[in-house]
Amino acid sequence: MGCRAPCRAREAPADHVDLAAATRLGVAVTHTPGSNADAVAEFALARLLAPTRDLAGHNAASHRGDWRSPAAPARALSELTLGILGPGRIGRAPAGRARAPGMTVQGLGRSPAEGDGVRRAGSLAELLATSDVVSVHLPLTARTRGLVGRREPALLRPGAILLNTARGGIVDERALAEALRDPGHPLAAAAVDTFEHEHAAFDPPLFGLPNALLTPHVAGTTRSAMAEAAVRCADHVAALLHGCADGVPVANH
Repeated sequence: MGCRAPCRAREAPADHVDLAAATRLGVAVTHTPGSNADAVAEFALARLLAPTRDLAGHNAASHRGDWRSPAAPARALSELTLGILGPGRIGRAPAGRARAPGMTVQGLGRSPAEGDGVRRAGSLAELLATSDVVSVHLPLTARTRGLVGRREPALLRPGAILLNTARGGIVDERALAEALRDPGHPLAAAAVDTFEHEHAAFDPPLFGLPNALLTPHVAGTTRSAMAEAAVRCADHVAALLHGCADGVPVANH
């Protein structure tokens, strides 16, 4: 699909596609930004609730016939601060849902978030140090790869939770596993949906950790999200074939 007219890429590149090869072949690579925002937001909120209320632990105990009460009462969501790392199209969606039960929400990214009722953090260190839950919603780029490594989780509040529904590679999985194995580390749990190596190469160092909730990159997969993406994709193809209509998000020039 050749693109003859100028196209502007306003969104992050499609990191699963060899953009250089596509450009050499004269193939325009388009995508559907935000089409799965609601699906990812719902999934992120579910993964926030699971560790804060220890749903997996209570479920396992109940299946054993163990009538277990928590050692200490869980904190209500209204007591927690959610930090959104990348409050863009997708990051703003869970922010809105988190405010409904009374969570304080703050964000860090290129997009100003105050208009959505989200306080803007001044730095990554500030966001981590003042959040009980951090949810990652950044694209994978040269600047964001390894952004959350060994040092960053140590800045979190004690008992904090890390959620990643963005891209594997943004969070250092080996450093994350080391933090989760350490009972004295401030990071108490993590929920990860995207990994640096997926499908047949899926083999993260998080395997077997009871405080790591792992899912196979399914956050954005709902019927409505897939239908929305398909319709947008068809619209983009039609527009590009008719001269690359302005407004179509093209990842390569």
